[in-house]
Amino acid sequence: MDPLAELKQTFFQECEELLGALELKLQALDEGSVDPEDVNAAFRAIHSIKGGAGAFGCTELVGFAHVFEAALDHLRSGRVAIEDAPFTLFLRCSDAVADLVSAARNDEPATERPDLLAALEQVGKEPQAPVAAPPTPVAPAPEPVTPAANNDAPIGIAALGNLLAMVEAKTAAPASASDDGWDDEPAAAPATASDKPGRDVHLRIRPEQDLFRRVIEPRVVLGSLPAADIVSIRCDLSQVPPLESLDVSDCWMRFDVDLRTELSVEDLHGRFDFSLANEEFEISFPEPAAIDPPEVGEPAAAEQEVSNAVAADLSAILAKLGAAPEAASEPDIQPAPAPVAVAAPVVAAAEPAVARAAPRAPAAPDASARQRQAVSVRVDLDRIDKLMNLVGEIVITQSMLVECVRSLPYDVHAKTAEGMLTLSRQTRELQDHVMAVRAQPVKAVFQRMPRLVRELAQTLGKEVRLVLEGENTEVDKTIIEELADPLTHMIRNSMDHGLETPDERVAAGKPREGTIKLIAEHRAGRIVISVTDDGRGIGRDRLLAKARSRGLVGADERLQPEEIDQLIFAAGLSTAEAVSDISGRGVGMDVVRRNVESLGGRISVDSEPGRGCKFTLALPLTLAVLEGMVIRCGDDRYVIPIASVIETQHLASTPIERLPFGQEVLRWRGEVTPLYRLGDVMGSMGKTNENIVIIAETERGNNVGIAVDEIVGQQQVVVKSLEANYGAVNGASAATILGDGLVALILDIDSMLRLAASGGRPPQSDLKMAG
Repeated sequence: MDPLAELKQTFFQECEELLGALELKLQALDEGSVDPEDVNAAFRAIHSIKGGAGAFGCTELVGFAHVFEAALDHLRSGRVAIEDAPFTLFLRCSDAVADLVSAARNDEPATERPDLLAALEQVGKEPQAPVAAPPTPVAPAPEPVTPAANNDAPIGIAALGNLLAMVEAKTAAPASASDDGWDDEPAAAPATASDKPGRDVHLRIRPEQDLFRRVIEPRVVLGSLPAADIVSIRCDLSQVPPLESLDVSDCWMRFDVDLRTELSVEDLHGRFDFSLANEEFEISFPEPAAIDPPEVGEPAAAEQEVSNAVAADLSAILAKLGAAPEAASEPDIQPAPAPVAVAAPVVAAAEPAVARAAPRAPAAPDASARQRQAVSVRVDLDRIDKLMNLVGEIVITQSMLVECVRSLPYDVHAKTAEGMLTLSRQTRELQDHVMAVRAQPVKAVFQRMPRLVRELAQTLGKEVRLVLEGENTEVDKTIIEELADPLTHMIRNSMDHGLETPDERVAAGKPREGTIKLIAEHRAGRIVISVTDDGRGIGRDRLLAKARSRGLVGADERLQPEEIDQLIFAAGLSTAEAVSDISGRGVGMDVVRRNVESLGGRISVDSEPGRGCKFTLALPLTLAVLEGMVIRCGDDRYVIPIASVIETQHLASTPIERLPFGQEVLRWRGEVTPLYRLGDVMGSMGKTNENIVIIAETERGNNVGIAVDEIVGQQQVVVKSLEANYGAVNGASAATILGDGLVALILDIDSMLRLAASGGRPPQSDLKMAG
């Protein structure tokens, strides 16, 4: 087994997060943001991907990310104005990086994108400026070892190998080498520290031992500094333990860097945002005489002696550990020039007075993010799923114990009641904490939609504004993963069919720019997501005509407007006049409905001709455990999600009226509320008296009364899929096993109301006993 497999998996997981952050920042910049921090965040994201990819030998990914990073660096340095940057190109490159990451994860051949590379290389170039030829390497790099030949080598070997190659290159390189080794831009003739504008800065870099395990190499840390500002670098290896006790996954290198720079303290902090924590480096400002430039007469000899010493130490370490996997070839690890002098391991007897830079405010986003990362642990979702299943079984067992205790004699029951209450409370807390681990905000899905809308608007020639609300609404991660496709289909449908062209909107008295609203909220124990546009609405005449032509509706059959709207979910039915690569084949909304229903949810549509259309998804907050009210009607018991219950009251004290068409209503808090008798709707077995009414809330925010015989109690119940274990039951979203082993249906208020309107009844006889 590859010992780096776990580290690789962590790296690819981090890549997903970094790619999301990269796209989010590029979108913000493309939409008009001029915040330099957005540019820095995008740069750091691609830089981190490149650094990690180099540690694992992902050569194609490193090469592309390197060119991409160089293009973004032009924005960061101000050589290219943010207003003039080609963000459409950058977003395409972000997709290409995602493809390369996917190929590296699946060990598939990477698709080359020379067109994107050529376009990136033109960013920041002046037409009249000649292109500098790449520097000729003066010393061949050591022959790399094929990764397959030694996949067991720990990650620290690769890092030490890269550093050794750099030191050996410095030994062989003449002082006038034109490549600075830390950046892609050709270096100009170095100025002396006294001639260069700026101030003297001293950096003490003391990384933690876990630097390699964080997939960060020292060259990445030092490479974040401007090469032209570096006066000297001294590497301290005095902390390296004896070879017998050396762990190659620990970093023992310490660095002292002297700079002559115009960067501010905040800028220097920003250079280490994604590599070092605040406590891992110090910034001081020594007296001007504290940084002595190398003596003119013997720079080459001093550098040769220093490099040989460092190379000897590193060679001894690598000889003991064995060969390293092949390091990815990167343009930014070429031989370093004379201005960067690596000194032998030293422990300074006396250092200049250090004025430690004040750390940035804890409220800063990057600082707080780093603190959160320090206390977080990555856990496979499968493990959390297993934990969730065990919690569900504990809930069922606890319910069974409660039932058993109730049947005991009073004196025994009294002694165990307190213990059972404690067990119930602890079970509830355990379930809440596990659910909190699985809960994620829908922002992860919502943030993909602005780019989709922008690209479709360009393709269709429409002007569209996307409004996002409720991005921090949390829902189970399993549901989050299934939301992307349905939302994408609905957005495409609104863009293509719903919104008019700018000229059509002006002719209809509307603003040229159309609006699509994507809103998420919690309601009635579910997450409700709506997609609303202010377009032309559903063309009911055309939709009905197509449905009749396909035999979905009889020639003489008359449908209500709401029923015609629902035909949009029929398989193979589309109102598009022509088939395109966006829509028109009649499969999108049918797929959306199937996906939503497979999650135990539902989708509905409301349309107003000429005013727009609204699609509403209602999904359960979780697929595992919920808090429910157990009720009885006749011989059957049901569960109503407690989040749907507003209040309960006796039916005898509530005046009931019957409308002319037979519907019962009651007056509740000054409102006329429809009343449904559960036994009649669900076909309950046995005699019913239904003397208690439960006021519940529907997904649309309306209230409804449900008459039942008895409220048994309130408890947590484990959600069991009806479709997977029995079959779909109208009026119910799922089932659960009660403490006495009987199965109870978990009621779906909206589905039950539709069942009452249709007059059908679900089967009950086969659901009495748990298996």
